[in-house]
Amino acid sequence: MGVLRAEEAERLAAEHCRALVTVAGHSTNARECTELLDMLGLDAGLWRER
Repeated sequence: MGVLRAEEAERLAAEHCRALVTVAGHSTNARECTELLDMLGLDAGLWRER
């Protein structure tokens, strides 16, 4: 059971990182990127940790 939870956590972290990259790639500037990430409930700090 613990292995499944760890795998799911890793999958969710990877999905989160892909979402961050997508938002950043479609933003016109840093302010817009920050606002979009906030609206989506995404934390850019997680990207820096990976």
